[in-house]
Amino acid sequence: MPQTPIGPKDTLGDIYYKTYTEEARGDALHQPVWGLKQKDTFIEFPPYRDRFLNPFPPGDVNRQRAQTHDGLYHAYIVGEANTRAANHQIVKDFEKLKSAFTEEKAAFDAEKKSEEWGRERLKSKLRAAEELLSKERAEWKEVCKKDNQRMYATRSKINDLEAQIATLKKKVEDVEGDKEHVEAELKAQVASKDKDLKAKDNEIAELKHRLHEAIDKNESLEIDLEAERVKAATAEEAKQRADEA
Repeated sequence: MPQTPIGPKDTLGDIYYKTYTEEARGDALHQPVWGLKQKDTFIEFPPYRDRFLNPFPPGDVNRQRAQTHDGLYHAYIVGEANTRAANHQIVKDFEKLKSAFTEEKAAFDAEKKSEEWGRERLKSKLRAAEELLSKERAEWKEVCKKDNQRMYATRSKINDLEAQIATLKKKVEDVEGDKEHVEAELKAQVASKDKDLKAKDNEIAELKHRLHEAIDKNESLEIDLEAERVKAATAEEAKQRADEA
């Protein structure tokens, strides 16, 4: 039976990304899997976190996942630097535009009161304002795009680190299990060795006892043998005397 990549704790977003294949869904429209509601605001952590979880197309997610840690770090630094620089420039431009707008508004009010006010001049100013607004929108979209890329790179790095931590924990658990198994085997071997040594001690004691009995018996036999020799010598001596007589 083929194993499914979907885990028991996977969210809809996890399933959306894990089941993606370019052949099956490569041309389908990307629809971020969010739990955001229309009433949510970004003044609390959960909605703001949900906003950054699954906004990117699976194809780009796979592309970023294939990068090395150094590549992700490089992309993060470059994106962060460009985002901050763009934000700084946008603020400066906004202040300049605000000042220019204030001056132009004052001039506009003065011109409005003057006799030289004309419809074509008003249309020209409206077109300029629309072009300025369009430019600001394009710049803001670019900033948002880079910010999303930076956030995704950060999220990918966090996922990689979490996976590494889980792997290390598994290795530690395996080592602890092996350690306990080895300790149990060593204890069993020590107990077996102690039992064997005790049996050897008993065997040595028995052999020593037999040895002492053999020594005692040998000494007794030597005494008896010596007595027999003395007896035989005495008999031989008596016989010689009898022969001589």
